[in-house]
Amino acid sequence: MNVAMILSGGTGSRFGTDLPKQYNKLLGKEVISYSIEALKKSKFTDVIIVICDNSFAERLTSQYDVICVTGGSSRNASLRKGLDYIKVNFSECNKVFITEAARPFITAELVDKYFEYLDEYDGVITTKHITDSLGKYGEHITMRDEYYLVQAPEAFEFNAIYNSFDAESSITATSQQLPANSKVIKYFDFTRNMKITYPEDLLIAEQIMKLYNGENESGKQL
Repeated sequence: MNVAMILSGGTGSRFGTDLPKQYNKLLGKEVISYSIEALKKSKFTDVIIVICDNSFAERLTSQYDVICVTGGSSRNASLRKGLDYIKVNFSECNKVFITEAARPFITAELVDKYFEYLDEYDGVITTKHITDSLGKYGEHITMRDEYYLVQAPEAFEFNAIYNSFDAESSITATSQQLPANSKVIKYFDFTRNMKITYPEDLLIAEQIMKLYNGENESGKQL
């Protein structure tokens, strides 16, 4: 069984509105709805779980037909709650896909690709090349090609991440909690992986989405 988890417990403190960013509208639809739609279209997703603030759970369950689990005080705490829920309620789970509600550009094809990678790897992480110059405190020269950015979404063999994940850890990259000898593939080809963080990001995302959708209709790829 394959389970997909959407982390949606953030309060959006940097977004500057009373409503968390994932529930603001992007081209007339809630930001979180794009992730839910992609997961529902996935060929390999069997169950969708949303980790959210309890005040949104009832509406999300009825509106989107998903399972809601109340989140914790941090990303890691929320992820632990999701993993524990899967362990108890879906003990046959073999693979778990984890994304964030504020990243509206995932696709069903990407979700399926990550699940397929788990036939060979313990984990799949979304990574991005650093294109700006990079500095490090106490270091005169820093070579940016020795580093990369780590983002959601990510996917893991369930038992591998469940047994090694520590909610109290200060590590923010989930894959880095796996044993050092784990087989993890870095996926650099998801270049349109924008995260909604500030109000102006909605405007930027709208333009990217309009361009992407328009080119899809004409048979091209962005």
